[in-house]
Amino acid sequence: MDERVLALCELSNDMLFHKIPREQLPFYVDESLKAGRETARTLAGRDVLELYRESGIAIREGGSGKRSYGLILRGQVTMGKEGCSVEIYRDSIEALSLHSGGDGEAALTYDEALRVHLAHEYFHFWEYQNDCSVVERLPAVTTLSVLGLHRKARINRCGEVAAHAFAKELLNLPDLPNLYDYRYLIDTGAMERAAFDRLCAEMAALVPNNQE
Repeated sequence: MDERVLALCELSNDMLFHKIPREQLPFYVDESLKAGRETARTLAGRDVLELYRESGIAIREGGSGKRSYGLILRGQVTMGKEGCSVEIYRDSIEALSLHSGGDGEAALTYDEALRVHLAHEYFHFWEYQNDCSVVERLPAVTTLSVLGLHRKARINRCGEVAAHAFAKELLNLPDLPNLYDYRYLIDTGAMERAAFDRLCAEMAALVPNNQE
């Protein structure tokens, strides 16, 4: 599926999405995707579990994940001077695995679903470790203009788009992994397929002449 469309689907969840000038949407999408891909390419061929071991990131299994916007949270990340850790909610990873197939593609195994989640979180660790936040690197948008004064804010979901691109590149996935989230929502009845198709059509209209 078109990478830029899936990236825009993610970006559209940002509270300030409507504040991004339409003509600048391709820039925010492409720069976020580029940041994730380029970081992954510096680690080409590396196993994500090996990266966790080398970086000293502890992986722990926790209890049940809480629901958020129809999704089950798959884990919790702690980053700080005293160390970094990822707590995994096994039942939610299993749910993603079970409901991740569609459009002629087989569902992810539990191990594959786990690696998708770990790769996504590793990118955020990389940002933290290198003090190189994608969100902070991209321009802020104007949220309010009054009497010549401008209030600006960052688009936080750009970091999520970059993390999706990182996971796709590192794990050699066919699509941005947020597609698995939509398949989960559709397969569990939380979202109608027609609604997803409409969303994709709306996003495609915002980035004409899509290309990887």
